Amino acid sequence: MNAMYLHPEVKFEPLVCRWYAWPHLLAPAQLGLNLAFRLLPLLRNFVSNPEVHIAANADPSMYGGPFVGLGHADVARVRALIEQTEAGCADLIALAHDWRAFEKVFQQEATGFSLDDWYARLPASLRGLVECLYDSNHHPRLRLFESLLADCAMLDQTQEIMLARQGEQQRDFFMSTPRLERDGALFLKLRFDDARIEALARARTEPCSLDALAAQLDIAAGQRALFDALFTAEPPAKRGDARYQGPGLRVRYFGHACVLVETAAWAMLFDPMLAIETKDDGRLTLADLPDHIDYVVLSHAHQDHFNPEMLLQLRHRIGRVVVPRSNSGCIADPSMKLVLAQLGLRAVDEMDLFDTLALDGGTLTALPFTGEHGDLDIYSKSAYALRAGGKTLLFLVDSDGRDAVLYERIMARLGKVDIMFIGMECHGAPLSWLYEPLMGKPLTRRNNESRRLTGADSARAASIQQQVGAAQTFVYAMGQEPWLPHLMGLQYTPDAIQLVESDRYVAQCRVEGIAAERLFGSKEIVLE
Repeated sequence: MNAMYLHPEVKFEPLVCRWYAWPHLLAPAQLGLNLAFRLLPLLRNFVSNPEVHIAANADPSMYGGPFVGLGHADVARVRALIEQTEAGCADLIALAHDWRAFEKVFQQEATGFSLDDWYARLPASLRGLVECLYDSNHHPRLRLFESLLADCAMLDQTQEIMLARQGEQQRDFFMSTPRLERDGALFLKLRFDDARIEALARARTEPCSLDALAAQLDIAAGQRALFDALFTAEPPAKRGDARYQGPGLRVRYFGHACVLVETAAWAMLFDPMLAIETKDDGRLTLADLPDHIDYVVLSHAHQDHFNPEMLLQLRHRIGRVVVPRSNSGCIADPSMKLVLAQLGLRAVDEMDLFDTLALDGGTLTALPFTGEHGDLDIYSKSAYALRAGGKTLLFLVDSDGRDAVLYERIMARLGKVDIMFIGMECHGAPLSWLYEPLMGKPLTRRNNESRRLTGADSARAASIQQQVGAAQTFVYAMGQEPWLPHLMGLQYTPDAIQLVESDRYVAQCRVEGIAAERLFGSKEIVLE
């Protein structure tokens, strides 16, 4: 059986402790905190009250909520998963409990006096891994030495790849439902940095020999039929040339915040989260990407922008990855570079704000990105300005535009901008949705609701556009594409505030003579 391809409906899910991998599960301390204070409590609640979860999952409006998408028949298997996780990750779970308990006392009792004596009070799990500090206002904080923790944490024991043929609308929400064995699902016990993953990923777009690939992946004889069923002899469909060789720039929108910019000299892909399945809705898919992507640029560490599932499948095509530098040692801001190393991606450039990366005939500059992080002290988030082919493109991601003067100052450095991309998820999830396990103190309901992970509304987007003065503007990163529900948990109705506000912004731009559009699915622009 030769010249076979991984079927486009086969999902390639990296798992940690049987949970869909997102960046916080690839950083050891953050994994421990999520296990201890979110994932294990959620599973215990399901075992105790399965009826509540089953009833909630019967209501489509509850999709994306904290409800395990399993049934009565799964209770025993979930109980077994709890026991396996508690045993296999005991050290990380203990570290999480020690971190939270010590941080609570530290915050209460460190009042400005020397911190020398605190090191003797550190629990054994934290010794040699943290520094006790004050900020310039004498507020205590703990700095985590992430690299040292990565050295001693046995994350590889928790990692595997699940292959299963499944429709993009049938995928369980990433943060509520673990991936258990089921018919048609193949689990491969592979570390995410295993070189063999590249051979499997190549089978998306390049023909492979199933015999050779099965041998390389150590597929057991009893699983061979299941493995073979994941492949097809039909090559993936492509739309047009996968590599641009013309003059100027080609800009291809692949959905959500995923944009490919190409010149004849290089290809640069922003925030890869794109479709795998072939459909007749005009979408561009992974098969439409060039064979070599010189730069992948990541804006921040949220799962819809920094997606391990996508990065593992693209790893063999990627030259370098560009990321913002983190707030080193901050528990809410794990190093994107260290997470990428977990994924086998080590050619990484970290950029501080206003750092510039030289390109053949252009530059990439990291810019401030305020918003969508609930006012947390997170540094690993960047907007970007790309200059190439005599044009300047501005990728503002989910910027909130609260301070218009910021863009006045940015534009004093940048000069003319031709095209602006901006996200307008203006009523995002509350702070607890992604960050509650990392919080040292409980969130009040009022504070939690006020600190949402939001981008700009129409007024703020218009104030940014006024400062930027782009001739063309695109609203993107709205999470509406049909391959995104398992990551976004969004089901917009036509009167949703996010759509109303973005429509208002687009209409206002057009009245002012600015070409404007809210993107969906795909789009191609050639700038000569």
